[in-house]
Amino acid sequence: MATIKDVAKLAGVSYNTVSFVVNGVDKVAPATKERVLKAIEELKYRPNKTARALVGAKADSIAFISTRFTSIFGMNILREIEDGVHLAGLSANYDLIPYSTRGESRFKEQIIDSIIYNRKADAIIMLGIKPGAEQMEQLNKAGIPLILIDAAIAGAHSVKCDNEKGAFAAVEYLIDKGRRNIAYIGMEESGAETWPSVTEKKEGYIKALKSRGIFTGKEIMAGVSHNYINEGRAITQNLLKSHKDIDAIFCGAGDNTAMGAINAIKEAGLRVPEDIAVIGYDDIPVASAFTPLLTTVKQPVEKMGNEAFVMTLEAMQGKVSKPRNLVFEPELVKRESA
Repeated sequence: MATIKDVAKLAGVSYNTVSFVVNGVDKVAPATKERVLKAIEELKYRPNKTARALVGAKADSIAFISTRFTSIFGMNILREIEDGVHLAGLSANYDLIPYSTRGESRFKEQIIDSIIYNRKADAIIMLGIKPGAEQMEQLNKAGIPLILIDAAIAGAHSVKCDNEKGAFAAVEYLIDKGRRNIAYIGMEESGAETWPSVTEKKEGYIKALKSRGIFTGKEIMAGVSHNYINEGRAITQNLLKSHKDIDAIFCGAGDNTAMGAINAIKEAGLRVPEDIAVIGYDDIPVASAFTPLLTTVKQPVEKMGNEAFVMTLEAMQGKVSKPRNLVFEPELVKRESA
């Protein structure tokens, strides 16, 4: 990593001049400042924490970072944390600031860097994603606690659901019902920014098939981008055309995908669950009002959101010295679709 000395040398100025520019001190001529900024950009220099971070200044805000805020799960988690801020009496003088990475690692890194070097938050909550080891070290040095939801990394607090166990329970239930050709629809995996739960659910699906001796290695697996109903409908239409023997679908992507799958099955003149059973994931409110009532895996979203906020508050207040890691148990909610 570049140092302040490297910047000073490239710009042809003193260390103090670079320090003035970095810390916004208005003592540098415009032309010199421009030269320093150009050197900083060229070397990708990052200060060894700003003066404010070093002296422990407060930002009076909590950062909430996720890939997007379109998922029902994500919105419900954010709502629980927002409620926590209000119930704790912090809303008058504390901001909850959401940041979206749009699923790109470079945006995530830029957001975290900005928070660290400009002390934009006193704590960070991340949903479904996590920083790299180097940024985790920088957060620890800056004294900014990190709370992860649906992910985990050494040095951070975490709250998650045992998604592998939830997927395993769903597929095992389908097998117990006599289903043998079980398709899986999950979220698409997108490299470094793939939520850990995406992989965990797929692993739970495969593990259940292997435990019952029906895993062949040629299982029917497909992915959707956003867990929208129309995505579930479209991908199921394709599956029904290419795989006539499907007798069950487990939608680890979520309940919206499962409801779209059911619509496609009905449109094909088939019955749910008689011809094809369907299980979703999350247990969103409409799951118990859909026709047929949706069998699904329930995540304890309220508990997860509440615990994440409590961790955040206690970490900011210095009440916890070691990372806390909580794992909640999912629940298979049996209804009419399977």
